[in-house]
Amino acid sequence: MRVPLPSAAILAMCFGVLFSGVLSVSQASAESEDVTRIVAAENVWGDIAAQIGGPKVVVDSILSSPDIDPHLFEPSPATAREVEKADLVILNGAGFDPWMDRMAHSKSTIRVAPLADWQDGGNPHFWFDPVVVDRVARDIARQLRLDTGSSGGLASFESDLARLQTRIVRLGQRVRGIPIAATEPLPGRLTDELGLVMKNSAFQLAVMNDVEPGPAVVAQFENDLKSGRIRLLIYNRQTVTPSASRLLEVARKAGVPCMALTETLPPGLHWQDWMTQILDELERHLLKSDQH
Repeated sequence: MRVPLPSAAILAMCFGVLFSGVLSVSQASAESEDVTRIVAAENVWGDIAAQIGGPKVVVDSILSSPDIDPHLFEPSPATAREVEKADLVILNGAGFDPWMDRMAHSKSTIRVAPLADWQDGGNPHFWFDPVVVDRVARDIARQLRLDTGSSGGLASFESDLARLQTRIVRLGQRVRGIPIAATEPLPGRLTDELGLVMKNSAFQLAVMNDVEPGPAVVAQFENDLKSGRIRLLIYNRQTVTPSASRLLEVARKAGVPCMALTETLPPGLHWQDWMTQILDELERHLLKSDQH
């Protein structure tokens, strides 16, 4: 089970205050310009919408703090009011943000899960999949009735996306087949694209379903780390569980590199910059490890 963070009510209250402060600036912009008001459940989708829409949109994101576990978030009344005022709502779906689905039922909405062909029980972290991100970007442009030609926000974004996909192909040629593991299925779509072999998926599945992994599953994971059958351990910095903490301890004692990820876009980065950083870190860990 997840280690309790500060109560959801306190988080919602604190976040509501912060969110309201950000929204007040956006409200002023929206009142002074003829723009489309967008509220995104996650800041990664908000960032992409802002890049696509440019000056034609005002975007506010609800989940944006790397210090808050997204799974424990509860919206404040202020958040609900801002969603109600939005012209367009973007939500992840797949059970990741059910609170937004409830608030946005009557709004013009982009739900990412259907664009990702998601099936029940699958990985909901769609922003680690460039193919899905491209579909979302195009749907945002369509909803905003933007020109999808050779100029504008979508063209610029897709140019960056194409370079990123080329990088993935080239890195995949060098790391394909290397065994890795993760405490949660955060980057699974990206690591699959790279051809990395994800071990100990039973542990990830249990954590994703808020179930403490069984002793045999944990023991197998620990043995794989100790024996060198895993070359890299990826963990979620925003979620702390006793079993994950134990695995990190075992990995570090065994000399297995540990790589932290978050479920929210880090402050000050665009999505494509974040993905580039992740690829850089994967390359550094895996190819350095491969030399020994």
